[in-house]
Amino acid sequence: MDIQNHFYGHTAALAGYAGLSRPRHVAGLIQHGWTTVPPIPVNFGDFPDVEKNGTRKLFVWSHGSRAWDPAVSPRASFPLGSPWAYLVSTQPARSALADNKGSGVLIVPLHSTRIIRVLGDQGSLARAYLRTEGPCTVCLHAEDIQKPEIVDSWLEAGHRVVTAGSRHDPDFLSRILALVLASERVVANRLMTPVLYAAAVGRDVGVYGDPLSIPGAELHGQDAIRALWPELHGESLDRGVTTELARTELGFQHRLGPAELRSALGWNGRSAGPAFQYWAGAPLRKTMNVLGLGKRDPGSTEKQVGANPVAWLRHPMSHLPRPLPTHAASLDPMPAPIPVTRPAAVSS
Repeated sequence: MDIQNHFYGHTAALAGYAGLSRPRHVAGLIQHGWTTVPPIPVNFGDFPDVEKNGTRKLFVWSHGSRAWDPAVSPRASFPLGSPWAYLVSTQPARSALADNKGSGVLIVPLHSTRIIRVLGDQGSLARAYLRTEGPCTVCLHAEDIQKPEIVDSWLEAGHRVVTAGSRHDPDFLSRILALVLASERVVANRLMTPVLYAAAVGRDVGVYGDPLSIPGAELHGQDAIRALWPELHGESLDRGVTTELARTELGFQHRLGPAELRSALGWNGRSAGPAFQYWAGAPLRKTMNVLGLGKRDPGSTEKQVGANPVAWLRHPMSHLPRPLPTHAASLDPMPAPIPVTRPAAVSS
């Protein structure tokens, strides 16, 4: 019912697992990233009442995450499991994981967004990782490959730079899988979603280095995050522990069968309701919120980071709905990561 459901290839991954050729409109909202705080206000803040009529659900990744206690949440949610949990459960992904132990190191640094800019010395971070990990593959977000100073920091340190595409690319998650498959180890300067993705499929992970900063947008201090997930911080971690913990955080325990998944998402038939919400209801609601005329969840990201209408309106078209992804996640063959040699424009 909103464009965020289709970010980062999530519905493409779900459609592939469910046996569909392409995603459909969803009867509810799907969490679109792992969080260190309760996911409902962060992911669904623009829609504080969406689940109250009983026809739409808030699909969260896990009811077992240390980030929150769903039993005390003021809003009801459905533990679906992450799209990653479904993607890596498909037959092509399982075969690829069994056949490929990977080599080398993948680095995924903290990234900017359209309204938040990461600050700090990425050149020093890149050189520090070169000393500890050697030359690595670095996956930059689509927002950062357009910033010469960031791209050059990693290239000049001797690393290879790639991207998984824009957040609207249905093969985004498949490219992340390709990168994880190709790597023996995944490292990041903060505990973030890609670290959990890698750990969940048994890859060695590390979380260390300068965390950089996102002024005005820190939802949870780094000391508090380290205290809550100590097993996932450090240069050398226990792979057995990180794998089990990551799978719980990502909701592997909640995975549904293909038929059950189609039913939960409202994909067993066609309904005008989710389509109307996608093309008209949701955009109108978000526009009203940006203009200060609507109502958000009290804990929504926009309130927490202090984003203002000017920040959002710098890229007004990025918040509008687009045609649904044209295909399910590509896995056979798996799409290759996109090489980055200089700043380039990537649509998003």
